[in-house]
Amino acid sequence: MRARPVPADLSPAEAAAHWAARMDADVVPDEDRRAFEAWRDRAAENAAAYERAVAAMRVFDDAHDDQHLDALRRAALRYQPERSLFGVKSIAAGIALALVGIAALIAYRGPNLFRQVPVASLYEKGAADYATRRGEKLDVTLPDGSAVTLNTDTDLDVAFDGRHRTVEVLRGQAFFNVAKDPLRPFIVVAGGKQIVAVGTAFDVRLDKERVEVLLVEGRVVVENVWQAGSAAPPAQTAQASIHLSPGETLVATDQEVVHRAAPEAQRLLKWRDGLIEFDDTSLAEAVEEFNRYSTQTIRIEDSKLAELRISGVFRTNSQRKFLEAVTSLHPVAVEYRGPEVFALVARP
Repeated sequence: MRARPVPADLSPAEAAAHWAARMDADVVPDEDRRAFEAWRDRAAENAAAYERAVAAMRVFDDAHDDQHLDALRRAALRYQPERSLFGVKSIAAGIALALVGIAALIAYRGPNLFRQVPVASLYEKGAADYATRRGEKLDVTLPDGSAVTLNTDTDLDVAFDGRHRTVEVLRGQAFFNVAKDPLRPFIVVAGGKQIVAVGTAFDVRLDKERVEVLLVEGRVVVENVWQAGSAAPPAQTAQASIHLSPGETLVATDQEVVHRAAPEAQRLLKWRDGLIEFDDTSLAEAVEEFNRYSTQTIRIEDSKLAELRISGVFRTNSQRKFLEAVTSLHPVAVEYRGPEVFALVARP
């Protein structure tokens, strides 16, 4: 039997997590063992990463009722990419994520690992603790029990301590269902704004120059965030805190902040079911939205087509159906510019 290969582009931590899980099996084929030993002996960094992975797995085995480790277990088990394209690498990344969290937990709590004391942070500050690629969607449970759904191409940084629960949206979109904890507010930071909640459900989307907050239930306060030492904000953007009620949205750019009712809330949240809904949307906006979900890009090559309108509900992973709808409704043709680009041009 041939040993199953480990992808060559895995980081040492990801490969170590993969090998630790494989070597922990009840029966390890000789071919697998030889392949593992060759990988381990190839570099001191590999051997060190493997020892850390094994030590972290022992913590899993020894812990029975630690709430923080239980949360990490759930996070690892939930890391199930919808697309098989990323295969072993995505699974190894999920395992490595859990092991990084455990390593941070061990470093903080040391010999008192299983004493019930606040955890300063399970994660590395400023790094993406949870991430999706284009076309992926991910459900995770944070250590406090809060549930988060990450949309396509999204990075989240998590920092919890005894007084605060903070998540930064580094890019992309996420839906938060916050566990109640009156003593520790839940804060989401995105694009110069922070959203403060105790127990509520809301959606945050961060584009390059725009942040949008949509409140589904409960109440949140949206405030400006200014880094220490930075210049004071322009007068037109230095606004007081804004309180959102269910069914309201806030859209902020560098130029303005718009707070209004969102009658289209359910349409904006269809991404959680893997759907996109357009309602008399310009073709330019529809194409931009679809391009978030695929490495295959749709490009409008004739500017006259940009303002054509389209309505309908489409699956996020079905560009073909979207293109079929566009070409059947409008005098538009699709031309291929290589395997990764679909060009929309005026039909002769």
